[in-house]
Amino acid sequence: MSDTPVLPNFISSLQHDARKISLQNGRMLLEHFNQQQFEKFDNNVSIESLLKERTSFVDQLIIKIWNHFVPKENQQDVSLVAIGGYGRKELQPFSDIDLLILGDNCDKLQEPISTFITYLWDLGFHVGHSVRSIAECIADAKEDVSTATSLIESRWLAGDYETSQKLQKIWLNKSFWPSKEFFEAKLEEQQARHKRYLDTFYQLEPNVKESPGGLRDLHSIFWIAKRHFGAHSLQGLLEHDFISLREFQEIHKAYWYLNKIRFGLHRLKKRHEDRLLFEYQQQLAELFGFHEEDINKTVESFMKPYYQNVGTIARLNEILIQHFKEEIFKPEHEVIETINPRFQLIDSYLDAKQDNLFDKNPTALLEIFIILENYKQSIQGIRSRTIRLIRNSLHLINDEFRSDPINKALFIEIFRQPKGVYTSLKRMYAYGILGAYLPVFQKISGLMQFNIFHAYTVDEHTLLVIRNIRRFFLEEHAYEFPTAYQIAKNICKPEILLLSGLFHDIAKGRDGAHEELGAIDAKNFSFKHNLSEKDTELLSWLVLKHLEFSYVAQKKDLSDPYVINQFAKLVGTQEQLDYLYLLTLADVLATSKEVWSDWKNQLFLQLYHSTTQALDKSTVLPRDKTKQAILNKERARELLQKRELDTSEYQEFWAAFDNTEFFNQLTSAEISRITKLLYKAETKATLVNLESKTQRGATELIIYMPDRNYLFAQITNVIDKLGLNIVEAKIYSGMNKQTLVIIYLLDRDNQYVEAEDDLHQISETLRYELSLSTPTPRVQQPQPRRIRVFETPTEIQLMEVNDKLTELTIHTKDIPGLLAKIGLAFKQCEIRVHGAKINTVGEKAEDVFLISSTTNAQMNDASFKENLTATLLEHIE
Repeated sequence: MSDTPVLPNFISSLQHDARKISLQNGRMLLEHFNQQQFEKFDNNVSIESLLKERTSFVDQLIIKIWNHFVPKENQQDVSLVAIGGYGRKELQPFSDIDLLILGDNCDKLQEPISTFITYLWDLGFHVGHSVRSIAECIADAKEDVSTATSLIESRWLAGDYETSQKLQKIWLNKSFWPSKEFFEAKLEEQQARHKRYLDTFYQLEPNVKESPGGLRDLHSIFWIAKRHFGAHSLQGLLEHDFISLREFQEIHKAYWYLNKIRFGLHRLKKRHEDRLLFEYQQQLAELFGFHEEDINKTVESFMKPYYQNVGTIARLNEILIQHFKEEIFKPEHEVIETINPRFQLIDSYLDAKQDNLFDKNPTALLEIFIILENYKQSIQGIRSRTIRLIRNSLHLINDEFRSDPINKALFIEIFRQPKGVYTSLKRMYAYGILGAYLPVFQKISGLMQFNIFHAYTVDEHTLLVIRNIRRFFLEEHAYEFPTAYQIAKNICKPEILLLSGLFHDIAKGRDGAHEELGAIDAKNFSFKHNLSEKDTELLSWLVLKHLEFSYVAQKKDLSDPYVINQFAKLVGTQEQLDYLYLLTLADVLATSKEVWSDWKNQLFLQLYHSTTQALDKSTVLPRDKTKQAILNKERARELLQKRELDTSEYQEFWAAFDNTEFFNQLTSAEISRITKLLYKAETKATLVNLESKTQRGATELIIYMPDRNYLFAQITNVIDKLGLNIVEAKIYSGMNKQTLVIIYLLDRDNQYVEAEDDLHQISETLRYELSLSTPTPRVQQPQPRRIRVFETPTEIQLMEVNDKLTELTIHTKDIPGLLAKIGLAFKQCEIRVHGAKINTVGEKAEDVFLISSTTNAQMNDASFKENLTATLLEHIE
C-alpha cells in the first residue's frame, strides 16, 4: 500500500471525519488498487499472490475503518472476524466481504457498528455481516452446518483477540459437530449441490465455484479435513499422509487454475461473477492468449484445460471422500473376504492385497474391472488405497502392456460382460486406465464443442453413449424404448455395438471428417485385438456411417420410396440396420436432454420400420411414388368403407388432390382420417383443426381453405407469434382451388401442446389471422443471449428434384421468427412452398423446403437462384 498515492489522503480525511471526501478518496484508492491488480493479472503474476495481496490490502483498509468508527476503548470483549473466502485469505476482486462482529457487548455498539457497515457499502464493498454473541454463534452453528462451516475458517481482524479465540476453541470440543456427523452433513450438502448441476462437471455454461469439480468441491474436502484432523490447509492433509505428494500437486494446480479463471471473470465484468457464460468464454479465451482463426476453435482450446482441471478435482474429490469414509466410519472389526490371490473385499469395497501388486502383475490393472463386473455379490466400489495404487501405476501401461495377448483379451472381455460395462468404463476413465490403454481416447479428454447442441464434452458424451447402449439390453429399462429393447435382444455381438460407441467420436477435434478418421482408428484397434474380419468390418462401418441414420430421419421425406430404398442400399442388411439404429439412438440421447422429443423418436422409428420393410425380400413394396399412391388409395378406401363411406361421397375431394403428393406422402390411415374430416367442408370457409398429440409425437394442425399465394408466410408468422415451433409442414394445392396444409407443432420445450386453453387460443388466432387480407405485423423479438453469442454463417443450397419442384436447404442461426422471415422472402420472390422439414440443432437451424414458383418461372435459372438466395440472406441476416 505504500506506493498507493491516494492512501495518505484517505487516512487523513477519515481521521478528520470528512465523510464525503474520505469516501471519494477511498473509492479512488480501491479503483487504483484494482487497476494495479488487473495489470499484474494481465502480466501473468500468480493468482495465489494476487489473492493474498488483495486480502492483505482489504484487511488493512477495514481495520483502519473499524478502529475509526469503533474506538479501541470500546472494543473490550468485541472482535471483528473475517469468515468465508475472505477468512481463507482468498478474496476475489468483487467477492463479498463476509464479516462477523462477535461479542457480548455488541448491543452497546449498535450505532457505531451500523455506521461502520454502511460506510463499507458506500465505499463500494459488498458486505455480508452478522452480529452475534459467542453463545448465539454456538447455538446457530449447532443448528446449521453452513453456519458451523463459516466459523471453521474464521480469522481475527481487529478488536479483542481473546474473544475470537473462544470461537476457534469450540472446534476442540469433539461433541460439537463430531467428525461423523459433520462429514455426513457436508456430503449431503455436496450431493444436493451436484444434483442442481445435473451431477456432471460438464455444463454448457459452468459455474466455476459451484458446479461439480468446481472450487467448492475442494472447499468441502478442506472443511472435513479441518474438522477431523485439525488441518489448517491442504498442506496439512499432506502432513497427515491423507493425500500423496502427487495428489497435493494436482489439487494445487487445478485449484489455482480455477481461481485464475474466476479472477478473470471478475476482471472482465467488473462485478461478482462465477458463471462461465458463452460470451465470457470468448472473451476469456482471448484474455488467456488463445488465438485461432475460428472463434469456435479458440473457445474450445480455452475450455479444454478448464474441463481437464475440473475433471481432476472431481476425481480427487471422489478419492478423498472415499478415504474419509474409510477413516471416519472404520468399523471395529473389518469384514474381509478373499476373492483370489490378488484381490480381496474389505467391507464390500474391492482392495488389492499387496501394495506392489500392479508392479508385479500389471495385467491386474484390467483384471480388477472384470472382477467389478462379475463378482457374485454387490461391490460398492474400490478402496481409496487401491485407487491410488492404480493411478500411480499408469506408467506400466506402455506399448509392451498393450501388445500383451492377455491384456488385449481382457480389454475386449470388459465389453462382453452382461452387466457393469458402463460403470467399469467410467471408473477406468476416471482413474486414467482408459486414456493410458487407448491414447487416441486421451486426445478427446475435456474436448468441448462450442455450441448449444452438444451439452457434454466429447469424452463424457462417449461414456453416456455406452451407458445408453447398455440400457437397451436391460429389462428394467425396456419401457423407455421398447423397440430398442426388442432389437437389442437379437444383437449377436453387443461388444461390437459398445465398441462402436467408444470409437464413434474418437477423432473429434482433428483435421478432417471425424467419422472417416474414427473408422480408421476402429479398424486398427480391431486388427490389434484380433477381432474377426466380419466384426472388424461391422465396427468400422458403424463408426463411418454413424451420422447417416439421424440425417435421413430428420432431413429427408420418409414417405418417398426412393429415399427409403436408397437408405436400405446404404445399410445393406437387417443386422447392420439394427446396430446402426441402436448406435444412433444412444448417440442422440447422449447429446443433450433438450434434443430429444417424441417427434424425433417417431421419425427414427418410421425410418427403421420402413427400411426393415425395404430390406425384407418377401415384402413387395412400391418402388416409386405413383405405385405408392395407388396402394395408399386402395388401403384408404378399405378403411373408409369400414366407416360406411362410399367412394361417391368423397370422390370429388380425392379428385381435387390427385395431382399432388397427398396420396404418396401420407399413410393410408392418415388419408382416411383426413378425408373423413374434410370431404364435406365448405369451400368458401377456413377450417382449422388441431389434434393435441398424434402418433407422430407432435400436435397436428390441419388448415383447409381457399387457395392463396404466400400462405406459408402468413401461417409461419402467426405460429411464431404464438411461441410455437413448426417441425414439419406439407402443403397441397387442389384442383378445386382449395389448399390443404398439414403442420406438426411443438412448444418451446419440444413437447406437444396439451392444455385445452392453449389449443383453443391457437385455433382462434389462426382463424382470425387467416381471415385478414393483410396479416398483422410481427413484433420483432430480441435474440436470446445464448443464441446471440454464436457466429453461424447462413448457407443456402438449391437442388432440382424434378421439372416442377426444387429442394431448398437453409443452414443458419436459429433466430427468433426465422420461419416467418423465410416466408416473407418466399412471398417477395413469388415462391410456393409444398413441404418443409424443420430441424434445430442447438443454436443452428437446418431447414429443408420443397418449393416451386407461383409464376412457373424456371427454378434452375441462374438469375432466379441468385435473386432468391440474396432475398433470403437479406431477410435472415
